[in-house]
Amino acid sequence: MSKHDQDVADPARRGFVLATGGGLVAAGLGALPVAASGADADFSRVADVVVVGSGAAGFSAALFAREAGADVLVLEKGPVAGGTTLRSGGVHYIPNNRFLRAAGVADPREDFLRLAVRMSYPDRYRPQAALFGSGELEYALLETFYDHAAPTVDRLTELGIVDYLPFIDYDRSPFPDNYAELPENRAPRGRGMVCKPKAQREGRFYYLNGGGVGVDLIELFQAAAAARSIPILTRHAVSDLVQDSTGGVIGVTCEHRGQRLRIGARRGVVFATGGYIHNPQLRARHLLGPVYGGCGAPTNQGDFLRLGAHAGAALGNLQHGWWMELLLEETLASSDAPTGVWVVPGDSSLAVNLSGARYANEKNHPGSRPRAHFAWDAVTGDYPQRVTLMIWDARTVQHRGGVMGIQKADGPLPGHVIAGDDWPSLTAAIAARLEKLRPQIGELRLAPDFATRIAATVSRYNDFARRGVDEDFARGAAAADIAWNYFGNLPVIPSEYPNPTLHPLSAQGPYFAALLVAGAIDSKGGPVIDPRGQVLRADNAPIDGLYGAGNCIASPTGGAYWGGGGTIGPAVVFGQLAGSAAATAQPRAL
Repeated sequence: MSKHDQDVADPARRGFVLATGGGLVAAGLGALPVAASGADADFSRVADVVVVGSGAAGFSAALFAREAGADVLVLEKGPVAGGTTLRSGGVHYIPNNRFLRAAGVADPREDFLRLAVRMSYPDRYRPQAALFGSGELEYALLETFYDHAAPTVDRLTELGIVDYLPFIDYDRSPFPDNYAELPENRAPRGRGMVCKPKAQREGRFYYLNGGGVGVDLIELFQAAAAARSIPILTRHAVSDLVQDSTGGVIGVTCEHRGQRLRIGARRGVVFATGGYIHNPQLRARHLLGPVYGGCGAPTNQGDFLRLGAHAGAALGNLQHGWWMELLLEETLASSDAPTGVWVVPGDSSLAVNLSGARYANEKNHPGSRPRAHFAWDAVTGDYPQRVTLMIWDARTVQHRGGVMGIQKADGPLPGHVIAGDDWPSLTAAIAARLEKLRPQIGELRLAPDFATRIAATVSRYNDFARRGVDEDFARGAAAADIAWNYFGNLPVIPSEYPNPTLHPLSAQGPYFAALLVAGAIDSKGGPVIDPRGQVLRADNAPIDGLYGAGNCIASPTGGAYWGGGGTIGPAVVFGQLAGSAAATAQPRAL
């Protein structure tokens, strides 16, 4: 296979052949973006709409721009298409979707907007105020999401691109929102949707809580792009914007195998390049507290934050991320950590700080619980919970071995797992591990009486488990606690105790621990957009020709993770809006 072939994403590779001289031509397909000529001669190639990034937001932008009649070119920095979506569960959070409507569940516009403001901007939420206390642009983006969410996914189905199934809980009921118990939530279950896989293959993991996963979604998007003559050029890293004399964006400069190429865009450029979770300088500068990495695509390094700022874009929501917890020792090897601790797995397990006290509801949804790592101690001037501990026993190994950092029962002990025969020996082993890691993590030590405190904490937890009520953190009281406890088709653990998330830890060891830190699927801040997906300047004037969607923009969801699919739902919707707006913009002279 030639290098040129390798730089066209797989499904397109089946639909395109190399012409003489290395140019792309379609095999039996319609018109493609062409090599520049005449007035466009300063560009290597030109399209109506150039989309940068090929996750859910990028594919949505490209497909809807093509549907509006534009010729489209997709540039992908990585070696394959898919971005972070390729690694995801593929869930879409869509209010008032077809499954809710079919079930007769009302999800009215005003009710959802009230809830969305409550979730996304809780400090400003005022139920009796205009716009429920939010700002005009923030509210307009939420309105736009509601108005276009269900129609966007319905149109994807009408076009034969993606069919959907309900996102379901372990008991086959609709999966709940993360804030299902809020009084403002009138439709607490059923906003999640997953794609219907194109085919089931032996050895492939399908039907994650009801449907296909991110790799299936990307496969469907790629097939649709190939059928619509949309080339996807991989290993094309955009490094600069090309702007005209008025500051409008008319193209991009990208790097490809040592070459610097200029790509022209007659109508617009849509960025969908992901956030900055793998840029340590930007993480340290902007996020709420110490964040060690995440599961986003390794190309998520803040490219659009830099380029948008240089073009004069207003920036917003930079402090927030799509939070999750990670295993510290994996993040020390790479910020692209392979194991996300969505919830502490198992029922005979808990999480404690270095003083031996629990610090959160271990089953609280991943978008909220990791923020406990950002607690600030004004006396010591530090984040005392930046590194914490997940604790479990042999029962959890038996029932959740191989899940989210728990070792398999029949395998060797992974390097991140710390073991002890009793609480004193586990304490000694944890202390030794912290000392070993001191050059990388700084001066972190267990409390002098940690062994005594952890034993007391476990005793208190065990009492809660026997009674079925967590008096400290209400573990298992929320619908989302139960749902996330079984997320990923995990089986129900047999138990004689009343709360399915609580079981006493064994009175006898061995006991195990792992070091936890805050991470994120990705950041969720960047250039601010308007309801059409167009990037705004600080004075709220749009930047001509520049659009954005997905995790590279200031998220319309603010600081909240509304529920499963809270990332991909808005990405697909605002990708559609950005692609459609770019495709119908007036063409510019290049």
